[in-house]
Amino acid sequence: MDDPAAILHRVKPCLAEWNLGVSSIEVAAHAENVVYKVVCDDQREYALRVHRPGYHTLDELIAEQMWTAALHDYGVKVPQAFQTVHGDYYTQVKLGNSTRYVGLVEWLDAQPMRKILEQKPGTQFLILHLEELGRIAGHLHNQATAWQVPEHFVRHSLNVEGLLGESPFWGRFWEIPQLSSQQRDRILTARTAIIEVLETYGENPRTYSMIHADLHQGNLLVTDAGIYVIDFDDAGFGWHLYDLAVALYSYQDRFDFDELKDAIIRGYRDERSISDADLSLLPLFLLIRSMASMGWVNARPELEQQDHMSYLIGKVDKAIVELGLTA
Repeated sequence: MDDPAAILHRVKPCLAEWNLGVSSIEVAAHAENVVYKVVCDDQREYALRVHRPGYHTLDELIAEQMWTAALHDYGVKVPQAFQTVHGDYYTQVKLGNSTRYVGLVEWLDAQPMRKILEQKPGTQFLILHLEELGRIAGHLHNQATAWQVPEHFVRHSLNVEGLLGESPFWGRFWEIPQLSSQQRDRILTARTAIIEVLETYGENPRTYSMIHADLHQGNLLVTDAGIYVIDFDDAGFGWHLYDLAVALYSYQDRFDFDELKDAIIRGYRDERSISDADLSLLPLFLLIRSMASMGWVNARPELEQQDHMSYLIGKVDKAIVELGLTA
C-alpha cells in the first residue's frame, strides 16, 4: 500500500493546477485512496484526493465528478468538486510504475456518522439515523432517475453481470480458496438462482439508475449543515435495493434489525415510493452484498481479513439456506 507521507512531495506540486496558495498540507485519510487536507493562505480548506491505480479510468473518474456535481445542484449534500485552471476535474502524477489521478474537493468540518453511533449505541438514536439515511437515499434516487445521463458518461454497471456474472466488479467470489467444495457448490447453485430472479426483476428505470453502492455509516459525515454523503468510488448503475441493502448490512446481527429496517424504509418512503413487492427482494440483496464482500476481501490480501472472510462465508451459507436457494 502507499505511504502517503512518502509520496506527498510528488503530489504537492499538483496543487499548482488549481492556483492555490497553500499554507499547509497533511495526510487526512489513507485507505484505498489517499486524502490530504490542504489549508490555503486565505484559510480556505480542501481535500486533495489521490486515487488508487487500476480501479477506474480517467473517463470513469470524470463521470463520478459529473454525477456528484449534478447531485449537488439537486440539493443532495455531497462535497463540491473543483476544476483546475484548465477546466479539468483531475490532474495526473507518476508514482512508481503507475499514473495516478488527483482531484480536489471541498473539505468538510465533520464527524463521521460511525463515531457518533459508537457514542450513542441505543436503538432509538439509530432509528432516527436510519430514517434520515432513508430520506437521503430516496432523494439521491429521485435525482438519479430524473437525470439525463450526459453523452460519453462512462461508469460501471452493478447489474446481473456486474454483481454475479463471469467477471463481477468485486471479483469471482465463488473461487476464493477458503471455500470447501460443498460451500462452493452451494454458492454456485444460489448464484444461478439469484441471476434468474434479477433477470426477471429487470432494469426498470423506476428501480435501477445510478446508485452510490457503498452507503454505509462510514461514508456519511455529520456537519452543522446536515449529513453529507462521501466516497463515490463504487458508484455506478445499479438497483436502488442494493443501496438500501448496503445501508442496512452492518445491522443484520442485531436483535432490533426489523425495527431498523422499518426505519430506513419509512424514511425512504418520505422521499420516494417503493413497493412491498420490491422490498421483498431486500434479503436477496443483503446476500448479494455478502457475496460481493467476499470477492472484495479476497482481492485485498494485504488487509489480512481472514477472520472476516470466515464470517462472510458463514453469513452467505446461512442466507442461502434461509432464502431456500439450495439445490
